Amino acid sequence: MYNIEEMLPETEGFPTGSGIKIIRGKTLAKTGSWLKAVLLVQSGDKKQIRLYGWQKNKEGEYKVRQKFNISKGYSVRLAEILIAFNQLDRDDE
Repeated sequence: MYNIEEMLPETEGFPTGSGIKIIRGKTLAKTGSWLKAVLLVQSGDKKQIRLYGWQKNKEGEYKVRQKFNISKGYSVRLAEILIAFNQLDRDDE
């Protein structure tokens, strides 16, 4: 079984701004000017997975450039698509 605490081990350090309750997260990539992560957040009375892409501005502060919310309603279908996407290169071997 999957464990959300193990898959999303980080609980702070994400530049989401105020008003967003971060429950857990995982940095996916960090380059010179980009930070990408997946976060489990509390939005009102529901929890969502959010994919974020932040880019540093001239002042060195991260600003949201990409954001995608994933709700439980279609999360299983999205997971199936991602697994199939991961298999693309393997099918060619």
